[in-house]
Amino acid sequence: SQLKDAGLTVFHVVPTLRAALKAVDAGVDGLVVEGSEGGGFKNPSDVSTMVLLPLVASKVEVPVIAAGGFVDGRTMAAALALGAEAIQMGTRMVATVESPIHENWKQAIVDASETDTVLLNRHAAPSLRVLRTDRSNALEFDTSTNAMEHMARHSELYFGGDMDAALALGGAVAGRIESIEPVADVIKNCSNECLEVLRNLGSTYVK
Repeated sequence: SQLKDAGLTVFHVVPTLRAALKAVDAGVDGLVVEGSEGGGFKNPSDVSTMVLLPLVASKVEVPVIAAGGFVDGRTMAAALALGAEAIQMGTRMVATVESPIHENWKQAIVDASETDTVLLNRHAAPSLRVLRTDRSNALEFDTSTNAMEHMARHSELYFGGDMDAALALGGAVAGRIESIEPVADVIKNCSNECLEVLRNLGSTYVK
């Protein structure tokens, strides 16, 4: 309530329906509904965006932004069909010209396949989806170590480019990112493709 009292619009990131309903009851203006394929900090009980987004959208009356797995106009069109008003792109924006992180991290995203992320810390909280590196591979099936202990040297990764200094947060959608582009191009291409996809769907299936 302090944020809203200050005149701010509040959107809360939620990984489950329960969290979404709790946030709405607390008075948020909207929700960012993020599935487990998204990069970064996650709920240990993971739910994909395809399941979570339409579920939450059907139960709340506040605006919903979809996150986790969105990278272009085609995925944006899917989000709109599933009940979202907009999308949030994280990993795609990391791999942009303007992103301040080291080029090694950006290139690791471009080089990644669709299986080159790992969900760590299922036994603890928070879980993390990160890019596959020697460090994250060693932790993938480790149920005794809290992966957060491996974030202490994050500045050496973010700005120094040492991909094994810490865990490089990243979503599974890295497997669909093929180049480092200017932010303006990412947004323009996403918007244009989304409209094209929606028009094509309408002309194909609406008779």
